[in-house]
Amino acid sequence: MIQRIKLFAAALFLLAAAWIAPPVIQRLRHLCPVKPTGVPEAQATAAWARKYGVSCNVCHVAGYKLTRTGQQFLRSGHQMPGGEDKEANLSDYLALTAKLRSWQKNKNTETLATGAETKEIRNSFEAHALSIYAGGPLDKGFSFFSEMYLNENEKKNPLENAEKTESDMGDWARSKLAELYLQYNTGFGEDVSWTARMGRIMPWLIHLHGGGARLEYSRPLPFTSTVNSENPYRTFSRQFGASTGLSYKDAFLELGVVNGTGKYENTVEIGTDTHKDVFATLDYAFDGNGSMAGVYYYRGRYPSHWFVPSKYTGDDAFNQLGLMGNYTIDLQGVKGALVGSYLTGKNKFNTPGITGFEQKSKGYYIEAQSHLMAGDLAPYFRWDFFDADTSFKDNEKEGPVLGIHWKPMEHGRFVLEGSQYKSKNASKSLTTGAVTAATKQTTERETTLEIQFMF
Repeated sequence: MIQRIKLFAAALFLLAAAWIAPPVIQRLRHLCPVKPTGVPEAQATAAWARKYGVSCNVCHVAGYKLTRTGQQFLRSGHQMPGGEDKEANLSDYLALTAKLRSWQKNKNTETLATGAETKEIRNSFEAHALSIYAGGPLDKGFSFFSEMYLNENEKKNPLENAEKTESDMGDWARSKLAELYLQYNTGFGEDVSWTARMGRIMPWLIHLHGGGARLEYSRPLPFTSTVNSENPYRTFSRQFGASTGLSYKDAFLELGVVNGTGKYENTVEIGTDTHKDVFATLDYAFDGNGSMAGVYYYRGRYPSHWFVPSKYTGDDAFNQLGLMGNYTIDLQGVKGALVGSYLTGKNKFNTPGITGFEQKSKGYYIEAQSHLMAGDLAPYFRWDFFDADTSFKDNEKEGPVLGIHWKPMEHGRFVLEGSQYKSKNASKSLTTGAVTAATKQTTERETTLEIQFMF
């Protein structure tokens, strides 16, 4: 308990430092060379800046974080008023982007009884991905968006992976369709609009708070974690389905139905399982900087009992509820943001020993950002926490993430990020409910430099 209090106090101190110190630097930034004013920002999808002849900072601040204008642009079909009147030009709809990485991972596993440690160190250079973004208005209220990875590296190698099963290209790489949807928008006066889309989608509220457009290199831990090994659901997932949205002034409601395949994003519905998952989001934007608060709900059912071998004799009926938001400030030259989310979930299924077994989960993250030099330099600190089963201790995973975003050129960015997550291996029997105390503690440290450019 004392150690947790110390860790929490340290996290609060670092959050305060990340929030208070950068504005002081901002006040003194005249001591450092900065980019002249009037130069267009280009830290987002370059095609749309070309199309509308505007600076990218109309929609973005500090990397890919969206302003209120950017949020509306995203939800209205990647178009601005009058966009359909412009003659179609392929360069206004297509952008090419690449990600280059250098990383090191250190994994230390300590046996609690003896203090003995085993260490694993990995590092590499990596051309991670080459992708195409495409999207914009078609006509008569229709628009589209797609993100296609022409080539993505997933850290495969011939020592540990079989080339024929791990790659669709014969070189341990793969192609990937990240998102693709057709969208329709229509308005009812100045304050009300309605939209619908179908394809491979992600809830827009998740997109705006760590799933998609973001400053950081990594997504938050509670967004990328699954509750158990036999259910692929995670908060961040892009699934095949459809959604509809209604906006009234600064409030937005989205309802969606998806196949329910979770992180298995390229699969269709599992076998003959006809059950579909549903989600709902409601959010409200407070200002032009993109400050927002929202609520997220997901309800699903996964046929884990169809798979052999399986720990479960019944399918997994589950739900997740989340609160998320961000407060972005731009006050007399002091710029930054606080971003966070809190998620709770419940999974219910039958096991060989327990009928109606329930597993409750909890996760959260909180992040402080500072936006310096017109957003070209942006340090950030985040604390992640995820507990897959809250009924017992020592199965949580948590830790700090510290990074800095730097935009040295108009069409790219550098992000240097370090993280340290700690977890223990306590477990719970599905047949008796008995808890096995933790015997090991694992510390995972990762440092990554990502360079991304787009044209």
